[in-house]
Order: sequence, then structure tokens, then C-alpha cells
Amino acid sequence: MNIEDYGREITELNSKMLTERAQLSPNLIGTCNQLLRKAKDEGDTQLLGYAYYYLADAYYLISTDNKKFNLNLLKAIELLQTCGDLEHLARCYNLLGIDALSHGNPELALDFYLTGLKYCEEMPTKSSISGFLQFNIGQIYFDNGDIKSALAHIRAAYKGIRRNKKDSLYFRNLLYCYCFQADCYILLDKKDSVEKCLQGINQLEQDRAVSREYFLDLPVLDILMRGFYYLGEMDLFEKYADMLSVTLQNDKIPLDGMEDTFGVCRFLMGVGRVGEVTRIIKNIEISLTELNIPNLKKGYAKLKIEFYEKMGKEDKKAKAYEEFFTASMEQEKESIANHKFFLNMRNRLAVIEKENSVLQKQAETDSLTGLGNRYSLNKFAEAAFEKAYAGKYSLAVELLDVDNFKYYNDTYGHQAGDQCLKRIADSIIALCRSNEGIHAFRYGGDEFVIIYEDMTDEQIMSFAMGLRNQVAGFKIRSDRNREVGYVTISQGIRNSVPKENNKLWDYMYAADNALYEVKDHKKGEVVLLHDAVISKKSLDKAQHS
Repeated sequence: MNIEDYGREITELNSKMLTERAQLSPNLIGTCNQLLRKAKDEGDTQLLGYAYYYLADAYYLISTDNKKFNLNLLKAIELLQTCGDLEHLARCYNLLGIDALSHGNPELALDFYLTGLKYCEEMPTKSSISGFLQFNIGQIYFDNGDIKSALAHIRAAYKGIRRNKKDSLYFRNLLYCYCFQADCYILLDKKDSVEKCLQGINQLEQDRAVSREYFLDLPVLDILMRGFYYLGEMDLFEKYADMLSVTLQNDKIPLDGMEDTFGVCRFLMGVGRVGEVTRIIKNIEISLTELNIPNLKKGYAKLKIEFYEKMGKEDKKAKAYEEFFTASMEQEKESIANHKFFLNMRNRLAVIEKENSVLQKQAETDSLTGLGNRYSLNKFAEAAFEKAYAGKYSLAVELLDVDNFKYYNDTYGHQAGDQCLKRIADSIIALCRSNEGIHAFRYGGDEFVIIYEDMTDEQIMSFAMGLRNQVAGFKIRSDRNREVGYVTISQGIRNSVPKENNKLWDYMYAADNALYEVKDHKKGEVVLLHDAVISKKSLDKAQHS
């Protein structure tokens, strides 16, 4: 949705809300309620869904009222499904996953995150929300000890988050990606990689566009403390350990920082700073009283068991065991209640989805170009990958985009832009007709996806370069900086035999990397890779036009 379509008053109110969200201002809930009232006055379903989403988000960020969080989020999902706002639907499911995880339901959380990713795949344009979802999925893998899988998801998260620099928490999310990667590399004992992550954090800290407050966040201080300890830089370790200790002894600990706080306490106990842990534990108890979440109470009791065992206080350890049992029973009751709530919610949403023509299976053809659309791509790719894996033959995915298309569109007008895309699409359609193993789709905007089945690198490069030369031969004029130029296309391709777990997204990621390589060095070229990630080794093996 384009919030600017709703007029100046709503646009300014939305800007104020996003600014307060970035600052985690205590006024955020009030501003969200103002936007909600305006949305009700407008009577616009999409704006209402948008307002309810941000109100639920505000309750999560700065409040402990879980009931209002859930109710507002449910209203948001119902409205957003009705109008087909996939971007904010995905955001809603991300919040549902976060909430489920904080209540000790990782399986339910993972289900919500995957539902959010499904909506991301159906979006006609790129969004950073896929990055948030990948980040949180990575957290689940991390908590279960699968560090390499967690790292793969956090890399995907970093790439997704970078897609939208206008997001109000863009820099904060990038910062958290660096922190998470450093955490993984410490456990994998990769010193050089930890150093690079800490350097990335430092570079962000030097950027004036980034809020200083972010670097006082608990996860940031935590990873700086542990990272420098791991690297043996004890002066910096002491600096951040002192800052973190003072914060945790005196400030209110937020909901999303409680698990991190437990980890900090265990680390401080391990390095001999036990006295500080005593005072932090007391502060945790005060914060937990306000939160009243059994899963966190259970985690707190477990921490106290470990602490009192280390201190040799058997009577207090026994008391902590009683607290652990009580919290476990409370968590079990709450878990049952949560599953009932979410089951009822799913049933309600299923009814809406069946009745809602907007979210029925969309037409499989892009109206402008006549190519298959993203829904058609996802449907075709699922079967294509299964066949290629079973047949042990190669599958190639090409991501193609029109160079400097925004400039062309802005300069010559949208009608000329559409005509340009249509002419390129006609050439792609002709290519598909020439070989039954080639299939093409419009991915969105000026991006196209071409899938080649069971072909060699040489065959694919021949087809790709032929298409490139044909578009260049159109000589669609695109003057820039007073220089006579013509429209060109850039193409990134991955070709390899799929492994059992490979999906379209894996290949799109590699093709996107190859496309970035083209864009960075010389537009209008073709790069074909066999690996998922750009590296010196993969580039040495890559084919270039």
C-alpha cells in the first residue's frame, strides 16, 4: 500500500508513528490509536488493517499487555486478508511467531514464520519482511544447537533486510544481524569471522545516520562483551561487561531481552563475576512480576538453580527447584490455552480466505507481458525441482532485469516503460517456444525469471547471450548524462543438479548474487554460477559472456 495516497494528515501521522517506533517512544501506542481512529473515519479496509498491525506491534515493543497485542493482531490479519495486503500479512505472522516463541512454543512459532514466508513468495515486489522471518527462523535453529543452519538463515536475513532501507528500524535490524552472525561464529570457533562481525558493528556505530541508542541495546552489548572476551581483548571485554552489568542491575528488562539476560548471567558466572549476577537476578524478578509469562519464569528458576548450585546454597537451590516445577505446570496450562486460541484464529482466517476472492488462487498470467506470474513460477518450480532431483539432471534459474529501467521509466513515461517490457517479454516468449526445456515468468517490475531444464552450461549461455544480443539489437534509445545509449539487460544464472532440500529460493539467491556481480562490474552481461554464494572460488569457475 502507498500511505501517501491517503492525504497529508494521515501521511504526517504515519511518519510520526514510524519515527516513534524507531525510537521505541512511550507515546507510540497513543499515536497508533490516533492513526486507527483516522482509518475508521476513512472506512478503508487496507488502512484499518495497517493501523491494527502497527498497534499490535506497538503493544509488543513497549507494553506487557499480551491480550491487547493478540486481539489487535487478529483484527489486523482478518482485514489484511480481506484486502490482500500480503506485505503486512507476512509481518503479522512474524509477530505471531515471536509471541509464540516467547511463550515457549517453537514449533508453533516456526509454523507462523513459514506461513509469513509463503506470503513473501507471493508478493509482486521485494520486501524486507522476508529478512525478519529468516532471522527468527535462524534463532530457532540456534536455540536447538544447529549453528550452521542458523547461520544460513541469518545470511538470508541480512540480504532480505537490505532490500528496504526505508524501513524505520533498518539500521537496528542490520546491527542485530551482525550480532547474530558473531554469536554463531563464536560457537563455530571462527576467529576471523568474529572479528569481521565486530568491525561491521563498529562501522555502523560510526555512521551518523544510525541512532546511538541502538548500541546500548542488550543484544549488542552482550555480543560485544562476549566477542572481545573470545578474541582475548580484555580491556574491551571489561568495558562492555561493566556497561552491560550496570544496565541489567538497574534498568527494567524488556520481554524480548529476558532470554538474553539469562545468557549474560551464565556468562558472567563463568568468568567469575558472580557478585553482579546476584544483583541482576534480583532485578530479573522485578521485571518478571510485570511480565507474568510462565515460560520466562521457568527459565528464571532454572538460572537460579544453576546459580545457587555454584554458590553452594542448597536451601535456596531447593526453593528454586520448587519454583521451576510450579512454572512448568503454569506453562503447560498456558500452552494449552495458546494452542486453543491460535486454533480458533486459524479456523476464522480459513473461512475468510475461502470466501475472499482476493486471496483465491490468482490468475497464472501476467496481464502486461503474457508471461507466467509469480504464482505460476512458484507452482511450476516446485514440480521442476522435484523432477530434476529425481532424474539427477541439472536445473538452471536465471534472474534477468532491465538495466537502469527506473531512469528509463521516469524519463520516457510509464507507457513507454510498459512497451519496453512488453518487447523484451515477446523475445523471452519466442525463446521459450524455441525449446520446450525453457520456461519464463515475470517476477515483478523489470525482473524476469527463466528456468532451463536439463541443459549444459554452454547451451544455457548460448540462449542467454542470444537473448541479450536480441534486446541490444532493438536499440531502444535511453539517453543518460547526455550520452546516447540503448536499453540493455543483465542476467545472473545458477545451473546445477538440485540436492534433496534445494528449492526455488536457493537458486534465486545464487542467481541474484550473480546478477549483483554483473551490476557491480559491467551491466548488460551474463554470469553463470554453480554455487550459491559469490566467492573467489565460485567466480573462478563461473562463465561470463
